[in-house]
Amino acid sequence: MSEIRRIGIVGGTGPLGRGLAARLSYNYEVLIGSREETRAEGVAEEVSRLTGRKVRGATNLEAARACDSAILALPDLAAGGLTQEMEKELGGKLVISPIVPMKLKDGRFAYSPSDGSAAESIASLLPGSRVAAAFHTVPAPKLLAIGEKLEYTVPVAAERRETFQEVAAVVASIEELKPLYAGPLSSARTIEALTPLLLNLGRLNGKKNLSIKIV
Repeated sequence: MSEIRRIGIVGGTGPLGRGLAARLSYNYEVLIGSREETRAEGVAEEVSRLTGRKVRGATNLEAARACDSAILALPDLAAGGLTQEMEKELGGKLVISPIVPMKLKDGRFAYSPSDGSAAESIASLLPGSRVAAAFHTVPAPKLLAIGEKLEYTVPVAAERRETFQEVAAVVASIEELKPLYAGPLSSARTIEALTPLLLNLGRLNGKKNLSIKIV
């Protein structure tokens, strides 16, 4: 287990990737990855202007190669093939999955993993990496609201406590986020399912950007 200094956010041009890049850039060197390097560079410039911190853009492969730890801010459908392409670059590294397989049907979101959970699928594709599940319940718009404290609990699933401790340090580097160990990676099935639940609660009750706080 080595010190994490540089975090690569694979598929980081979407709202969650931007938000995580913004918040984490205060404590880490951050690379935003995309299939198109020019798009990643453009988003990195936007995040840098927002935070006053230097964030770099790169291809997904370069972000995976250059980082100490990667966050896969990817849609579920894109994750499998892209992750396989980066197996060598991510070998021996901490890989955090906030991926949630879900579908919108009849106005409601439903958790829809093909097998197990997204995090377990990622771990099967990256046998040489330390894969953990985290950040599923942190709303992207809140991450981008720099200056707003995020008094949320972040459940983390990982096979080993040592891996959880690595993830917990990354989570806790964002002010007021509280990581809690949720057990082995199979617990990601429960954690990932919280996202569609929160989205449905918001839709049904006229609320936005819901999260959780365990007291």
